[in-house]
Amino acid sequence: MIYQLKITLLNIEPPIWRRVLVDGQKSLDDLHLYIQIAMGWTNSHLHEFQIGDSRYGMCDPEFDDLGEDVQEEELFTLEEVAPFVGVEFLYEYDFGDSWEHQVKVEAIEETEEEDFKTVVLAGERSCPPEDVGGVLGYEEFLEAMADSDHPEHTAMVDWIGGKFDPEYYPIDSVNKYLAEFDIDAFYDSIVDTSYTYRQGQYLAFIHYYTKVNGIPPAQADIQRYFGVTPPTVNSMLKRLEERGFIARVARRARSIRVLIDQSNLPELE
Repeated sequence: MIYQLKITLLNIEPPIWRRVLVDGQKSLDDLHLYIQIAMGWTNSHLHEFQIGDSRYGMCDPEFDDLGEDVQEEELFTLEEVAPFVGVEFLYEYDFGDSWEHQVKVEAIEETEEEDFKTVVLAGERSCPPEDVGGVLGYEEFLEAMADSDHPEHTAMVDWIGGKFDPEYYPIDSVNKYLAEFDIDAFYDSIVDTSYTYRQGQYLAFIHYYTKVNGIPPAQADIQRYFGVTPPTVNSMLKRLEERGFIARVARRARSIRVLIDQSNLPELE
């Protein structure tokens, strides 16, 4: 069965929303990834589904547990937890910024496609930047970005890496990414750590730069650190992305994130 879902980020006006088609046999951990891609998040924080009186999530890597009364999300499919049209549930992402999304089942239809690809039918407005400080922080960020005389304007421009259009949603780019997205290969890539020495250094730099500065590096930062040319950086990032070691958001500056665990990274030399 194919589910038509409307995903709305709560407590923001005008609303930020996406309408997507998803295979109902996908597990909730798969649905999490599709929501991340459709919305424009970078899968950099913990998350949780709240459906009726039940909670579903994944193990916290720092504590190796699910938390009190939270069930393992990979064991439940969308069809199992939301079997009817009209069901609504909550998806929370980043427990610090607490981005709450309402997910509503708008329609359920049969399909004969064996390998249905998730697709975004419609959507409005840009996803907030990661780690902006939740709804209040996003409002303050937009105010600073819109006013060149605002005391935080320059700092915010530097932080985001340039311009930010809150009304822009690149639906065509998102759907192109979804059409090419191999979710099995994604999961395999998380545990594949067979990188070269040079690739390992790039991965370590991206990780530690992000950890120290609170935002991922721009390509210019990588270029300066390694003393290489822009084409060299572009080529390396493309290889790392193809191997599943990093992920980037199309047309968004400073969106590089490392997909392998810190324990599998080398020391930065």
